[in-house]
Amino acid sequence: MPVPWFLLSLALGRSPMVLSLEKLMGPQDTARCSPGLSCHLWDGDVLCLPGSIVSAPGPVLVPTRLQTELVLRCHQETDCDLCVRVAIHLAVHGHWEEPKDEDKFGIAADPELEEPRNAFLQAQVVLSFQAYPTARCVLLEVQVRAALARPGQSVGSVVFDCFEAALGAEVRLWSYTQPRYQKELNLTQQLPDCKGLEVRDSVQSCWALPWLSVSADGDDVHLVLDVSEEQHFGLSLYWNQVQGPTKPWWHSNLTGPQNITLNHTDLFPCLCIQVWPLEPDSVRTSLCPFREDPRAHRNLWRAARLRLLPPRGWQLNAPCSLLAEATLCWQAPGGGPCQSLVPPLSRANVTVNKTLELPLLNAHPNLCVQQVSSWEKLQLQECLWADSLGALKDDMLLVETRGPQDNRSLCALEPSGCTPLLSRASTRAARLGEQLLQDLQSGQCLQLWEDDLRALWACPMDKCEYYKNCPSPQYQELESRHSYR
Repeated sequence: MPVPWFLLSLALGRSPMVLSLEKLMGPQDTARCSPGLSCHLWDGDVLCLPGSIVSAPGPVLVPTRLQTELVLRCHQETDCDLCVRVAIHLAVHGHWEEPKDEDKFGIAADPELEEPRNAFLQAQVVLSFQAYPTARCVLLEVQVRAALARPGQSVGSVVFDCFEAALGAEVRLWSYTQPRYQKELNLTQQLPDCKGLEVRDSVQSCWALPWLSVSADGDDVHLVLDVSEEQHFGLSLYWNQVQGPTKPWWHSNLTGPQNITLNHTDLFPCLCIQVWPLEPDSVRTSLCPFREDPRAHRNLWRAARLRLLPPRGWQLNAPCSLLAEATLCWQAPGGGPCQSLVPPLSRANVTVNKTLELPLLNAHPNLCVQQVSSWEKLQLQECLWADSLGALKDDMLLVETRGPQDNRSLCALEPSGCTPLLSRASTRAARLGEQLLQDLQSGQCLQLWEDDLRALWACPMDKCEYYKNCPSPQYQELESRHSYR
């Protein structure tokens, strides 16, 4: 969730705290570092390619924390743009190699092997910035004398000035090294608009910026744009997605003033509003006022869909990122809860609109995927193969557990739990346990999944229920045995 620069109420009023910002004169990006470090900013932007994590060859410098500050970048005293200053805090990752035995006993080392602590630790640190519709990456070279570096300890920071951004925009920052030795740092923040800053005299776009407020009226939400009748401005509603590009939803060029009504069913946590004067190089103001709105979260969950991607892929599709866990479950016909199967799909957070693979050997109509939302524990379930394989089958799911020395045990998944086969319980699986075991051994059951310790089997039960009305003498004998228990 973004870290707010100031508290934003649903009815956007004037912020009680107005920030006064430092002014930077000139268009050039710069970098400076704390004492003990030396740093250099590469000319121009670079490609944003984090790459895979690799093992550090020894002690290396890595970013440990990102810190931001708002400043103004000014071309003239009254012609400024909002800019984000970023401080990257660095520390030493990894350890020096232990001295060799001859060093411990005072034996002279090879003179060509210089003591590593007389050298420098160097790092190429990438700083990535994204604020719709802008994306940039810059590269900073940093070095510190190895004698000053201690594993795990901070060595200082490097400060970058600065990334220009629109008033009210949501900005995202990432930092990592090239090559990358650890997971990249990330930070998301919401910038204030003209109302929350002391910039009226410095940022020209604030002089004639359309003032936007959001208010609720029953099931409707009103967007009120307080501008003069002659002023022309653009208004865009878009879905600000964490994964993937921002998706425009509605756009129009309008003349003020305007009062636009949204139905409560149109609200989503990532629905944002952007407004700007229709003038050259005008600054855009963005607001995302529905992040904590319960109606928006309920709408998002209702709009989410589970989709099968043959042969074994699936996706959770939704307009916004969604905090949810997914698990595989077995849905028996006749209703009742879908019974969770920890293997083969362990509970884990799911990335929206990303293809995921189910490690199954065979598909089955009774296999379903459940999503559980962290917002009010709402649940979504989809039996992914219902369309292609037909209705739910009256099959029994057998869980095989494999032990040492080729020992194995079998139980059947029932509403009351997993019933061991050949037990004296009064459940359906216990009564049919002997025949289920024979079906499994004769290859009549379908293997759905396996690993080194477990396997799942689906055994058909549609031959005859409880062996009644079965012409086979074998089934009649089994039914006779069970009736005397």
